[in-house]
Amino acid sequence: MPREFRCSCETKETMSLLECLKCSEKLDCGPEQCVCRGCGTTWPVRDGIPRFFQVPDHYWGEVDRNQALELIEAARQGSWVEAVRARFPEKDNMIFGLLDLQRASWAPMLGLDEQSTVLDIGSGYGCITHSLSRFAGEVYSVEAVTERIEFTRERLRQERILNVHLVQASATELPLAENSFDLVVVNGVLEWVGEWDLAVDPRTVQINFLKKICRLLKNDGVLLIGIENRIGLGLFLGNNDHSGIPYTSLVPRAVASFMLRHTSKRHHRTQLNPRKQYRTYTYSERGYRKLLAEAGFAAVSSYWADPGYNQPYHLVPLAAAGWVRQHFVELLDHPSPAPRRSWRRRLKRIAMPFADSFVADFVLLASKQPGRRTKLQTWVEERLAESSGKRRDLAANPRSVTWALHTGPFKETSIVRLGDARTGSGLAYLKVFTGNQEAGACFEREVTNRAKVQESLNASATPLVRVPRFCGTLRIRNTAYYLESASQGTKISDIVREWGYFDNAGRVERDFSQICDRIIELTSVLQNMSGVPTISPTWREIPQELRSRPDLTRGLAERRYFQEAFPESPATWIQHGDLSVENTHIDRTTGGFEVFDWSDLAGGLPPLYDFFQFFYSTGYLAPAEETVRFASEEDRWTASFKAVFLSESAFGRVTRRLILQACERLNVSPQKAPSLLLEFLIIRCNYYQARSAVQHRVHLRLLEAGIAAFERLQSDWGNPNG
Repeated sequence: MPREFRCSCETKETMSLLECLKCSEKLDCGPEQCVCRGCGTTWPVRDGIPRFFQVPDHYWGEVDRNQALELIEAARQGSWVEAVRARFPEKDNMIFGLLDLQRASWAPMLGLDEQSTVLDIGSGYGCITHSLSRFAGEVYSVEAVTERIEFTRERLRQERILNVHLVQASATELPLAENSFDLVVVNGVLEWVGEWDLAVDPRTVQINFLKKICRLLKNDGVLLIGIENRIGLGLFLGNNDHSGIPYTSLVPRAVASFMLRHTSKRHHRTQLNPRKQYRTYTYSERGYRKLLAEAGFAAVSSYWADPGYNQPYHLVPLAAAGWVRQHFVELLDHPSPAPRRSWRRRLKRIAMPFADSFVADFVLLASKQPGRRTKLQTWVEERLAESSGKRRDLAANPRSVTWALHTGPFKETSIVRLGDARTGSGLAYLKVFTGNQEAGACFEREVTNRAKVQESLNASATPLVRVPRFCGTLRIRNTAYYLESASQGTKISDIVREWGYFDNAGRVERDFSQICDRIIELTSVLQNMSGVPTISPTWREIPQELRSRPDLTRGLAERRYFQEAFPESPATWIQHGDLSVENTHIDRTTGGFEVFDWSDLAGGLPPLYDFFQFFYSTGYLAPAEETVRFASEEDRWTASFKAVFLSESAFGRVTRRLILQACERLNVSPQKAPSLLLEFLIIRCNYYQARSAVQHRVHLRLLEAGIAAFERLQSDWGNPNG
């Protein structure tokens, strides 16, 4: 049975790290008050929360006070999660800000364990605090705004989280003992502290604040800061600064104050200081390094937080300039509704060499001592040293290993790219899972599947097809780390999304002929495997959304591979299950083809399933559509499917020839190819039911398009050179 929730002050375990704001002596905290052992000063405790900051009319937040109070009341009446979802639109920043535990995506990489003590300053509605409670043994969560800390208390109560101590206090007056914390988190706070102490200039307030944090940290502790770049590209384009108006971060501070005094625009969060001085200082990456050095920090690591420090789904080390530019290009070229060819994209490409200076947001890691070591870091370096004799120097020079983290909204998994900071070359990938064992079974399944595939590749003597080498597993608390070798060659998505790639028809033909040769070899090898699970029979069923349309279901049934069109016992194949340009690499010199992400390996799939998915994943558009701004992501992917499979574009003809070539070499009747395409769409539609609402809707549309174009497909695919 779950334990009854009680705040720490209501238990025998008091907050041992609290100290007096006046004399710095320890505090004894009971259910009603905290008492200083030295000077006898008292502070009230209400609902288990010590209240060191009590200003009745103080409020600051993204929503107005009445909305915040309504949110708390709704949370208390039912589910705190549903209270949030009922009040904010699906894509609203508040949904991510309150619900998405990946706001602390960086937490698994900091080496926290059950012995760690963490401090979250300015914890807001408790999302980062909630996330950190999964990694550390003890979390102190400090917030000044009553409404916010009351909401956090309710979320912790409902989630039955017992290792968090809530403290209502000002960020500039922290009642906490020095040399106590392994990690201090200051997310979206440092830029505001100048508003909270008007006696001195904002930079001095920031330095004093950081000096206090430096004293709070243990000698091997680390400070994490999430904050904006003073010279982020968006600010040049007119985005609002913290002042509530554009451009104030870019001009001299005195000019920014002048701009504030002469604006009548209401601030989007709260009123700033009555003097209308510009006091919300931000800096460039170099400026933050200087600031932290003045505060006593010896080492700083800087990361580009994309799309922002409050949604840090991609953390790219600024020290690895090549990785920064690579991520910039991936963002620019990844399929999206925006026009693929436009003057805006040309300008961004021109700016690419300077990308590391003008990124919007940072996550900064600052430590009191250089060369900080953690259990995770030591384990990674030992595995890397064991995996290759050429890299044994990494253990002696740990700072040569850098990492870049990639995840997504509400995911429980992250992928960390490990590389040599000196050369930018990839060393390995670390796959991270935080959550319950059942949900994390996909990584265990991938390890098992990859081992089976490797065994079959060895037995078949197929040297040009490879899978990554598994290097080991580490578990720390409820987080599992899976290390595998870096893939060799170039990621195929980087090739096909290169600017102007499809303009060279000869190159496209050569590349895809080579790639299809490797996919054919891989497909043949997979058919020799045993013990592979089969897909659920429900994945072959016509999607629920189409069953109310008898015209479609009847037409689909007449053309299906698994039903009436081919009444003889249809063959099924074992296939990768999610083969795409994102999880394959090609070595253009040797022809080597490497495939990773094997958690979807399955039997019971229709022939050619992997081929269809691979070609669709290119995101190809016909030349006439590259200047089009699509209304939605669904429209964009629908256009891509039609350009690949239903058009007379140059790449459409290449796709048709190569799929028919695969039919010949894998003993599949070309007559069945259109029906196999429909089966592919049915299964992908069901596959995405619980994974991606967008792609689920896209595949419903594609099924309709495939049925409508079926006769033409039969005609065209019967004439590969047409």
